[in-house]
Amino acid sequence: AVSRIDAAGKIIYTTNRANYYSGLDVSGQLHNQQIIRYQKLIISDVFISVQGEKSIAFAYPVFDGDQYTGSITFLFPFSRITEKKLAVLDLATQDISILLSSRGTILASSLSQLQGHNFRTGFADHPEMLELAAKMKHGKQGSMTLPSAVTMDETDFTGVHHAVYTPVRLPGNNFWSLAIITPENNVLAGMREFRSQWFLATTLIFGIFLTLSWLLLKAMARGREEQKQQAMEKQLAALLDFIPMGTVIYDRNGWISYVNKAVLKLLDLENSDKIINRNVFDFIHDDYRSFVLERLENLLVGNTHETAVVKIVTPAGEIKNVEENSFPFIFTGQFRLLLVLRDVTEELKKDAVQRRLVTAIEQAKESIVITDRQGNIEYVNPAFAEVSGYKREEALGKNPRILKSEKHDEEFYKKLWDTISNGQDWQGILTNKKKNGELYTETATISPVRDITGTITHFVAVKRDITHETELETKLRQAQKMEAIGTLAGGIAHDFNNILGGILGFTDIALLKCDPESPIHEFLLNIRKGGKRAADLVQQILTFSRQSTAEKKPTEITAIIQESLPLLRASFPSTININLSINIEKTWILADSTQLQQIIINLCTNAFHAMQERGGTLTIQLDELEGDECEKLMGNKNETIKLSIADTGVGINPETLARIFDPFYTTKEPGVGTGMGLSVVHGLVQELDGKVLVDSAPKQGTIFTILLPTAKPETSGAAENSSLPMGTEHILVIDDEEDILTTSRMMLTHLGYKVTQCNNPATALVKLKTGEWHCDLVITDQTMPFLTGLELIQELKKIYPELPVILSSGYSDKINEERVRKVGAAGLLMKPVELRDFAVIIRRIIDQSCR
Repeated sequence: AVSRIDAAGKIIYTTNRANYYSGLDVSGQLHNQQIIRYQKLIISDVFISVQGEKSIAFAYPVFDGDQYTGSITFLFPFSRITEKKLAVLDLATQDISILLSSRGTILASSLSQLQGHNFRTGFADHPEMLELAAKMKHGKQGSMTLPSAVTMDETDFTGVHHAVYTPVRLPGNNFWSLAIITPENNVLAGMREFRSQWFLATTLIFGIFLTLSWLLLKAMARGREEQKQQAMEKQLAALLDFIPMGTVIYDRNGWISYVNKAVLKLLDLENSDKIINRNVFDFIHDDYRSFVLERLENLLVGNTHETAVVKIVTPAGEIKNVEENSFPFIFTGQFRLLLVLRDVTEELKKDAVQRRLVTAIEQAKESIVITDRQGNIEYVNPAFAEVSGYKREEALGKNPRILKSEKHDEEFYKKLWDTISNGQDWQGILTNKKKNGELYTETATISPVRDITGTITHFVAVKRDITHETELETKLRQAQKMEAIGTLAGGIAHDFNNILGGILGFTDIALLKCDPESPIHEFLLNIRKGGKRAADLVQQILTFSRQSTAEKKPTEITAIIQESLPLLRASFPSTININLSINIEKTWILADSTQLQQIIINLCTNAFHAMQERGGTLTIQLDELEGDECEKLMGNKNETIKLSIADTGVGINPETLARIFDPFYTTKEPGVGTGMGLSVVHGLVQELDGKVLVDSAPKQGTIFTILLPTAKPETSGAAENSSLPMGTEHILVIDDEEDILTTSRMMLTHLGYKVTQCNNPATALVKLKTGEWHCDLVITDQTMPFLTGLELIQELKKIYPELPVILSSGYSDKINEERVRKVGAAGLLMKPVELRDFAVIIRRIIDQSCR
């Protein structure tokens, strides 16, 4: 209906049952009170009209000169507004749209059952929705999270939702408030569509208003003179200038007859002279002209279209992005088109930045978690799901405490929370627990997020899984520890070998002077055997700690196995039985004895761990590999032995079996093993030109089979019982250890040599330089005060180039045959030295120097 109301608020005339309502006082209606008071355009809230229907009124003031004479009111049924005009707000089936009046009435909603109700009634069972509606009712703009599900009239919106709300400013100090509620995953995608729909809804509202204004002009034109009509046209133009979006009126051919101030601002113009009577297409970018022309043609034949983004070119040549939509209407009795524009250039740039940011966050390898002020998770990126095992939908709405591993005490978390709650960043290392219970370590930075007022609204955590780096660091420390142990072993070896040198030297002299039939002779042999075993043990320590290079020589493997058994029995519990089965005679392997023993000990120790909880049987078996089987496994028919070490333990699953020889790989708890045992075995066997075979299954035990080629025993060299090579030459022995000097003198004297001994290399060098001492051979220790053995040799060679010198050393990681030869030494003698080896090397070097 259209009604003419006087200045006192009484109906003069109405198009709906005119005679019945004529003279009716409607001044009590809120919108009539407002227009009488403010004398400006008023758009009402929903109210009950005199006809008893829910309606919305557009009231426009009427003046006689400057005198307010009443208003013209256009009355629309509320149902038509909601059904036809505001239905565009429905974004998607999973979204909720709400249009709320300033008085709290739900004007429109995708939940149709809410329309027309007060928000307190519509949302009575939903506290979060009541909170949202209260903010909308007060004209606030912002967003909020709705963590719980929304269930209304058999419509179930489950999961975390986010609401974005903004006021729709209307003339007459009135406003409506619009909200879009969308699921977490649709927030970013829906923002763009939300803006477009809001823009379209706003333009529709103003389109309605312009149509009503035209009706007003038409009604006024019937009963008023041309001057009044022109005044109203000016008022309409002023009203269009009030609209914050660009408004262009043009004809069906595109010729512009009007633009408002927002268009001038958009085109960077001061007045409309440069745009009136020009064609719309003069300002459309070449790439979009055909698109805009097609939309215009559709409008002219009665079709409608959605809001679109196009590029325009300002008179200064600047390219801008605008959202545009056009509507046909009758203006001053003629067909016109209304074009509404909104500059979205900066908005699209921000959108592009936002999309890049979101893409970067989604593709980042670091876990990113965003929580609200209370710590409830609102966002996680894919990396979080990959690291933690929790899917995004499983984590949303939860607290990060789902990752707690119990590795940090409550004080740790309290300090963390206090730090970020006070607005400071927290950085540190967390040990967390995955969904499957597996622990992992990550470095984290947690920062507060503030709104424009400086209030903390969210927290964002950026975390990186450093479990692998932590493991490598632990293994590096283990390697450094082993290196330190090796250095310590080298220092001990030097002193220990000097001690053993004295023991073995005195023992050899005692054996020579003792009757072989005497019981003491047998005791001395056992002492000598123990000393040699101790010397071998020192060599094993040096080899294992990489301080010495293993020397391959034919080694009898049966003896190595039998020597290893006592060590195994001493370290194994009584719940583990050890069975030994040697099915071949003495067999030699070209290897260092330490290497063979290390292979056996490592494999047996691995078997022990497999049977540690329940006990079992360890079987060590030595066989000869048959010809056909040898060719199949080794690729040749050379003689090969097969060493099998079997246990009845827990067995190995296929996944672990594929990695058992990887360095540092272990299934044991931290601190129990280094993961190097089997990799060392594999490396040693390959170094010996052999192969390692494994047969295992869960709960079926494990069999390791070592295949090694055999070698011939040593036959060269002097027989053990042959006579010792003797001599009469003069030998100078230089060593800072008195026991070494004594044993060396006794052995050399026994061999027939003349001996001069000295415990100070500097003194010996002076006496040789002055000619006080003359000798045929010098034997010097390496590690001595004042001068090392190598330095002494270099000085001696300057004086007596032809004088043969033997360097003797208990241990040094810098000494080897090559370096000794470079400084001019005739040979290297490693302590402890046996009498026979001593006699042979001295005689050989003296004879060579005389040639």
